[in-house]
Amino acid sequence: MFKSLQRVWTKSIARQLMIGIALVHAVLMTIFVIDLVAREKSFLVDLSRKQAIGLAETLATNGTSWVLAQDFIGMEEIINSQSGFPGLKYAMYLDTAGKVLAYTDLKQVGKYINDEISKSLLTAKPATITLIDHSGFIDIATPIYAQKQQIGWARVGISRIGITENINHVSQNGLIYTTAAILIGTLFAWFMGRGLTSGLRQLSQATHSMIKGEQNVHCEVDRHDELGVLGRDFNAMLTIINDNEKTLAKNVALLRGLLDSIPDLVFYKNMQGCYLGCNNAFAKRVGRPESEIVGKTDYDLFSQDMADFFKEKDQIALNNNKPQQNEEWVKYPDGRRVLLNTLKTLFYTPAGESIGLIGISRNITQLREQEQQLRRSRKMDALGKLTGGVAHDYNNMLGIILGYAELLQEEVTGQEPLATYTENIIKAGKRGASLTRKLLTFSKSSPENVHSVDLNCAIQDSLQMIEKSLTVSIKVDLKLGKELWPVRLDVDDFDNALLNICINAGHAMENGGHLQIVTANKNVPSEEAARLTVTPGDYVTVLIADTGIGMDDETMSQVFDPFFSTKGAMGTGLGLSQVYGFVSRSNGTVELNSSPGAGTTFTLYFPKNVSKQDEKTEKHHLVSSEIKNEVTILIVDDEELLSALTKKILSQSGFLKLLTAASGKEALAILAKNRVDLLLTDIIMPDMNGHELATRAKKAHPEIKILFISGYSEETNDSAIKKIQKPVKAKELLAQVSMVLTET
Repeated sequence: MFKSLQRVWTKSIARQLMIGIALVHAVLMTIFVIDLVAREKSFLVDLSRKQAIGLAETLATNGTSWVLAQDFIGMEEIINSQSGFPGLKYAMYLDTAGKVLAYTDLKQVGKYINDEISKSLLTAKPATITLIDHSGFIDIATPIYAQKQQIGWARVGISRIGITENINHVSQNGLIYTTAAILIGTLFAWFMGRGLTSGLRQLSQATHSMIKGEQNVHCEVDRHDELGVLGRDFNAMLTIINDNEKTLAKNVALLRGLLDSIPDLVFYKNMQGCYLGCNNAFAKRVGRPESEIVGKTDYDLFSQDMADFFKEKDQIALNNNKPQQNEEWVKYPDGRRVLLNTLKTLFYTPAGESIGLIGISRNITQLREQEQQLRRSRKMDALGKLTGGVAHDYNNMLGIILGYAELLQEEVTGQEPLATYTENIIKAGKRGASLTRKLLTFSKSSPENVHSVDLNCAIQDSLQMIEKSLTVSIKVDLKLGKELWPVRLDVDDFDNALLNICINAGHAMENGGHLQIVTANKNVPSEEAARLTVTPGDYVTVLIADTGIGMDDETMSQVFDPFFSTKGAMGTGLGLSQVYGFVSRSNGTVELNSSPGAGTTFTLYFPKNVSKQDEKTEKHHLVSSEIKNEVTILIVDDEELLSALTKKILSQSGFLKLLTAASGKEALAILAKNRVDLLLTDIIMPDMNGHELATRAKKAHPEIKILFISGYSEETNDSAIKKIQKPVKAKELLAQVSMVLTET
């Protein structure tokens, strides 16, 4: 307690002066007021006693005759005449026996006194007696004489509350005077202290302002003594400090601007791993303002695993004492996983002592995804060219096998076992044709059989097939969005893609689990579209999520590559690459999220179909025998057997004018000499492809109709040109030829 008071007392010279003078005034004025109040109280108490005695004696003198005559009315009049006496509580006349003869309260008249104080009058000697005398009340009784003989008592009771009020008033005035004296003395001391300490105070204030970071601080000390010299030297020091701070502030602002303008994540820590600062990009990614990052460690901002990872990388840079660069997958508090290319290096004091670590992280997720997509696209293109060429030759052979097998089937109908042998040949040929169609999906640049599709309906139609492809321990849960937008795609390709993903999910859940399929409408903004490498706009999403074993980053980077498989000899490695190819052809994209032990989620994005155009309903066309007799069909194919087969099918159907050519040049020569109604041509030929032949034929004969027969998946943008895929069945060939010939 004493030390606390001492600290307060010695805090400043001005305070010591003020407190000292205030204490002196307080002590002196307190003694004065106490003495004044005591004297005033003694005087007023004595005065009230004299007044009470005087009143009692007056009543005794004036009431002698009325008491002697027992004139109660007269006595009451005398008592009532004193009712205005200050502080009078009661007045009474008593006889010597203690009977009340008159009283300010008429109810007491005729009664005898019975309290102990009043009874003392019955035995008291006849003289003025003080019955009660204290600070608040006085009671005086005076004997009444008639012819020197006592005949009664005159008694009065007077309140001293007025005295107390006067004393309080005097005390209050004394307190006011004391306070005024203290204030005046304190004010006087303040002026004295101000004059003595103003210079020191200004120096102190200037020092505090400088500590707070205020600019242009100046100490005004207009003195000629030692304080004046100190003040001028102090101002010179402040000028130097201000100049240095301005230069430093400019450099800091420049550095801050540079840091915040960098889109990369920039951060710096001390040797203990506490953040000293960061740029806006880092703060935004972490999801906290810089003020909440400074002073924190990675363990305060990230998960335990991520913090351990960062600490390990920091320690490598610290131990090696040289810059360290690495790529790292980071999961931020908002749940996003990004691939960062991070450079960490030490920074030093001017003396060369390392004091912390600075890091710069660049988000290369999109770049890496684009590289993977480019690499995957090149693989798909190369594979497409390879499979397209192989499929073309293979389809030619299958076309010959299936075509002649169908012709043979008609000849051996009912002839066993030849009919069965022929049927088995056709089945094997169809299986080969199915395989080539799968291979041709890699060479497609756009889908063929596209129309507006409600994906909810497509998924529901495929649900039974999906459930059959999975074990009973896997539960399939559909959550189909309401009012789903239509999309434009090949529904068969979509069914195959969905089934491929679900089968892979089933393999990842050997011990059972949940497979969830969710559809929704989604608007993809520019930032997300750039990440997904699609055009911003409205999309329909199909999410397929499993609770399987998940994938690591290395597997995820290769999962869409052709022939990549985690199933060893049991897998072809074509399923997911076909999914990727189909979605890309549909102008969409695939997003993959997975981690070991956390399941896998595929999200397919398909653009909303805003076009009213859809596939027209196919009509069956019949060609009359007259037309068959009149039209001329030119068959062009470098495969002689296939050309002969086509001619055989058409001739058996009734077409009479059939010409054949083994090359584009031969076909042009025939066209120059003959009127041809339909050009039925292969696309891939040695010297001139079918498109070039068709273009030149159209130029020379605008009225000619063209139908492609191809084992390759190359596209044409001419909507007037039709195409059928090898191997072609006889019925399909005749239907397509009839349709083209009957079109107007």
